Amino acid sequence: MTTSPGERQARSSWPRRLLRRPGTRPALAALLTILALALLAPVLPLPQQGETHAERAGRGPSPSWQTADPQVLRFASEDRPTATAVRRALFGDGELVGLLGCDALGRDEAARLVWGARVSLLVGLAATLVSVVLGVAWGLAAGLLGGFWDRLMMRIVDALYAVPLLFVVILLVAVLRERAAELRAIGIDRTVLLLLVIGAVSWLTMARIVRGQVLALAEREFLTAARALGVGPVRLALRHVLPNLMGVVVVSLTLTVPRVMLLEAFLSFLGLGVEAPGVSWGTLAAEGLENLTPVSVSWWLVVFPGLALAITLGALGLLGDSLRDALDPRPSR
Repeated sequence: MTTSPGERQARSSWPRRLLRRPGTRPALAALLTILALALLAPVLPLPQQGETHAERAGRGPSPSWQTADPQVLRFASEDRPTATAVRRALFGDGELVGLLGCDALGRDEAARLVWGARVSLLVGLAATLVSVVLGVAWGLAAGLLGGFWDRLMMRIVDALYAVPLLFVVILLVAVLRERAAELRAIGIDRTVLLLLVIGAVSWLTMARIVRGQVLALAEREFLTAARALGVGPVRLALRHVLPNLMGVVVVSLTLTVPRVMLLEAFLSFLGLGVEAPGVSWGTLAAEGLENLTPVSVSWWLVVFPGLALAITLGALGLLGDSLRDALDPRPSR
């Protein structure tokens, strides 16, 4: 595969253009902070996310440093010995309680928010990767095969576009929940099922984008030369076409993650998402809404999960727009 000097220069300079885009650095800082908190959740000095305390029930944000329950720490040490050892080495047996308030059962909202970030980010990234693999494979095959097969494959995509995919996801999740015991026996829990179902219905836009890019590349000189040299279709796709699609795929991936995370949050809000005792931002928002009553207005149970989701989705969208502009070799106006 050959590229012009201009293309090589554009590809090598896109990171600098990306960082110069307004809003890129705050978006990256927000995403890296959320990712770091999610990864470091087991070593942070916070209560366990399922730990209940009747005396803390309904308490608003009022941070205090307290000694952790020895029995809870012992269970955590048995479950995650390395992480608990690191936590004790850094913070001792203390923990920060009530930073973002507590729910009606006395569970710490900050701890649940951090652990929920792990699930929300995992489902968002994994489901997006599933949709990217399916969409790239479908669009690449349709664009390279051309003719009858291209028309047939894209008519299938058009037909699937006509189906309300949200209802398909709800139907699939609801039906497969009835076979939860059988699926759990082969290692598929509710979270894995959720990301597979969301990924399996989120690939249509990626397939259209990739197919359009393949058709645009079809008449380029390097592909004509590769065909003239007798390069096979598989090698042509993997060695010559796919590398030229990576910029479009990366941009589409950053724009797909917010949609997938929002869909997961919506399903969790409806009670079709993550299974207890697991928690995600969508389940936290749903539980918080249930606690909004005329008698007790626990605003922090709704505001903080919604704010975390809004910041993450906004940062991903901003990063996707910046990537699209940075990878465009044409000078910006």
